[in-house]
Amino acid sequence: MYPVIFETDIFDLLSEPWSLHTYGLLIATGFLTAMMLSKKQAELEGEDPERVVDMAFYLLLSGLIGARIVFILTKFSDYMKNPMEIVMFWRGGLVFYGGFIGAALFMIYYCYRHKINFFKFADIYVPYLALGHVFGRLGCLAAGCCYGKPTEMLWGIQFPKGSMPHHGQYAQGLINYEEVALNIHPTQLYEAGAELLMFWFLIMLRPRKRFHGHIMLIWLALYPVIRSIIEMFRGDKERGVYILSTSQYISILVATVAIVLVFYFKKNRANITESH
Repeated sequence: MYPVIFETDIFDLLSEPWSLHTYGLLIATGFLTAMMLSKKQAELEGEDPERVVDMAFYLLLSGLIGARIVFILTKFSDYMKNPMEIVMFWRGGLVFYGGFIGAALFMIYYCYRHKINFFKFADIYVPYLALGHVFGRLGCLAAGCCYGKPTEMLWGIQFPKGSMPHHGQYAQGLINYEEVALNIHPTQLYEAGAELLMFWFLIMLRPRKRFHGHIMLIWLALYPVIRSIIEMFRGDKERGVYILSTSQYISILVATVAIVLVFYFKKNRANITESH
């Protein structure tokens, strides 16, 4: 776990050291990679690449806001003790689904305002959304968030004292504070690997898609299943109510949207623009 790459006070010019956080760097890397690949895909499909770039920055902003809001809601009492930490997203503390919902709502608005095909642009972005998510989960691994349950499996990983998993296990009564953290499921790597496979699958599907929105629909059907399975291995508590986590509830919502869109595409099959 390397949450901070380096710190500097610029030869004592700063009152407090400035830190480059691994989480923030990987989020930025994932975003820039996804944006550049989406721009190239837009050119291949005859769309204005600058439109893609323009939209991407707004999607990033709305996504960060949505991701942060959902995370804060899951730990509202903690943030009320120190409200200044609300804006410190680079330290970790983003919920992917919140980011997806925030970005999706803005994209619907953007496409409506500029009279462009939402489903076509969604298909351009979605595979690279999966790729960008790979970087995001690696950032989670570095920050220590989104961690797994204790395990005796050979691939279990151990975080140092003072990390989020260590604090979480202490709060759950699994260890004493002076003890080292227990080995846990590397859920960040589980999801990063699943997202990488999904990225490859969606890229392979692109030449065979039957209508605009096809790739988005596949993602909407696959990701909730993957996320719900991985949630069963998560060890960070206070992330939901009753027997399901917040992300599992949202997975149900996303899967429902996918089902609704299936019926929409079937009903409007004659009016849907073919991809070729």
